[in-house]
Amino acid sequence: MSRSPLRSALGGLIVAFLAVSAVYSGGFFGLRDALPPPAAKAGTATGATSDAFTSTSSGATAASPRRSQPWWQPVATFSGDRDQVTRPFAIADHAIQWRTAWECERGAFGLQPRRPSGQPFGHPLAQASSCPEEDVGYSVKRGPTSLAVRGGGPWRARVEQQVDLPLVEPPLPAMTSRRSRVLARGRFDGVDRVGEGEVRIYRLGDRSAALRLEDFYVSPNVDLEIWLSESPRPRTTRQARRAPFRRVVFLDATAGSMNFRVPDGVDLGRYRSIVIWCEITHNAYASAPLRG
Repeated sequence: MSRSPLRSALGGLIVAFLAVSAVYSGGFFGLRDALPPPAAKAGTATGATSDAFTSTSSGATAASPRRSQPWWQPVATFSGDRDQVTRPFAIADHAIQWRTAWECERGAFGLQPRRPSGQPFGHPLAQASSCPEEDVGYSVKRGPTSLAVRGGGPWRARVEQQVDLPLVEPPLPAMTSRRSRVLARGRFDGVDRVGEGEVRIYRLGDRSAALRLEDFYVSPNVDLEIWLSESPRPRTTRQARRAPFRRVVFLDATAGSMNFRVPDGVDLGRYRSIVIWCEITHNAYASAPLRG
């Protein structure tokens, strides 16, 4: 039996939609990078990580309009030792998904998302019959949320949302102190991928060092690294790979303005450029020659 023209056309449209979705999601042809983030807003870190040398802020400076590699933005933290309903928090409309990392010390433990009206929604994020235990629960349902907690002993929960907006942090207060100074600066250019923005290396008043990326963008990927390189101007992956280097930090967000700690004991005088390196593909994505 032959298919009707309408059904054939509908099938063709579905195939075309799936193909376009795959191209967009995979970032092929730079399509995903070329489109601005939803509402062109910048995500702001609400807490420091072990690698990022950051300060908490609700403000945002000028940011790249490009999308970042998805990163986890802190939303709220909770703790207690009994049943309770947490204060409300909001999962943004542009969030890709959100998660709750939890741990409990004794007794039973459970977490159930609910709306401000008290209506439960989605599946439980935690169901532990006997603590101690820890795990992570995920959800894709956005909007105003609270957590109904069933706790038989001490517990902790950390909520984060995954976003692909630029990560925007203000300069550290120590960077603007009269006791600090800029040791070197440079501008990024692409090597094997797109790279833009400025980098500065600071000597802070306590003699530690910090690195700041300003209006930064590099083509998104996971497991990108920031290197201090002895190469004066690496223009190829081969030049970057052959030069001695020191890894500074892994790069979670790939767009915005952000601060990082330089490991103690690094002889900054040895290094003449910054390289953004992808360990997965073994490519230099971008580089910035440094000048004093």
